[in-house]
Order: sequence, then C-alpha cells, then structure tokens
Amino acid sequence: MSAVSSFNTQEVHLWNNPQQKTSKTLNYPQTYVATPRLAVGLNSVDMQSGTNQRVRAYDDDADSQKYTAHIDTWADSTLYSASIDSLIVKPANLDILTGQFSTEEDHPWNEPKLQTSRRINFERPFVTPPKVVVFLKSFDAGGGTSTRVRAYNSDVDAKGFTIHIETWSDTTLYSANAGWVAYPEDKDYIYSGTANTMDVRPWQDPQTQTHKDISFQ
Repeated sequence: MSAVSSFNTQEVHLWNNPQQKTSKTLNYPQTYVATPRLAVGLNSVDMQSGTNQRVRAYDDDADSQKYTAHIDTWADSTLYSASIDSLIVKPANLDILTGQFSTEEDHPWNEPKLQTSRRINFERPFVTPPKVVVFLKSFDAGGGTSTRVRAYNSDVDAKGFTIHIETWSDTTLYSANAGWVAYPEDKDYIYSGTANTMDVRPWQDPQTQTHKDISFQ
C-alpha cells in the first residue's frame, strides 16, 4: 500500500522565529525500486494578519529513499508555522493518479478572479468514475479582509473531472494551487471524504476548536 508522511515547520524552527523558507529531508518508510510519486497538501497555517496571506507547500529532490518537503512564504508575509501531509504513492500503484492545477494556468496573479476551474483529463482512463480528492498546496490572498479559499471537484467521470479553486465576498485571491489524487472507487483499504466546520456549527459562530467524528464505511 501507499504510505503517508507529515512535516511541520516547527520541526525546524519555533513559531516565534518565523522564516520565509523552511525545508526538511524526510525518509520514506521503506526503500522503493524507483522514485514514488508524492501528493503534498497543507493541513495547517498560522500567519500574521495585515499583509497578503502567502504560503506554498511543495516537494523536490525525491529519489527511491527520501524527499525534501518545503513550506515557504514570500514578500512581506510572516508565516509563523504551517504543516503538510504527503501521500507517497508506490511506483507499482499505477491505478492511483496524481496531479495539480494552479490558477495561474488560467490567468496571471495580477488579474484575480473569484472563481477558476479547469477540466482535468486523466492520463489513463478508469473503468468506472474514480474517487477524487482535492487539497490546497498554496495560496496568495490579499490582506485586510477575511482569507477565503476553497478547492473542490465536480463532474467526475472515468476520463476526468473538473477542478475548482474559488474565493468569495470581498477577498482577493491572487493565486492558488490545488493538488489532486484519483483512485478506483472499489480500491481496497483506501477511504476518503470531507469535513467542514459548518457540519458542526454555522460560520457566524466561530470557535477556536471544532471537531467531528469520522466513521469509515
């Protein structure tokens, strides 16, 4: 089966010593016969308010034993901490497809839009419509208002799906990048789903902690 790994900037420096670029080389749980594919996504962000909210997660220097995880910010943004999860797709798992889409493939960062979408065609079609998971890898949103960004999929069929990256209200989303993973809907031992704070409480009743129990089907 494929594996997962995690990385938090506070493994390298404390939150009160923010840095624009943070990276760490992570070993896989095993050595593979070839370089595996990686799907890296953000799962937490702590940034200073008052400037653009900018964060980017990515990987490089991957080989059969290890890879380097990066979490960066840029310009005048201050990133106190952030963390990522990485799905490590074994070379033999050819029925699991991965990819990414950036809003800058649709329009330049200085011409922001509220809604951006793109049809993604699988490099190899599935027999039946697969399960598709979409997650954020980076975003650059204007300061001075609430930071709002959403990534999701629609219109999934055996040949592809539509990926969406959106903001709303008075937020300016200059750019964002979303990754995706697609796998057969009958794949054993793989489960995926979504959780939303508004499953538990309305948006106008914010809380510092929100939780929901997840049961595997």
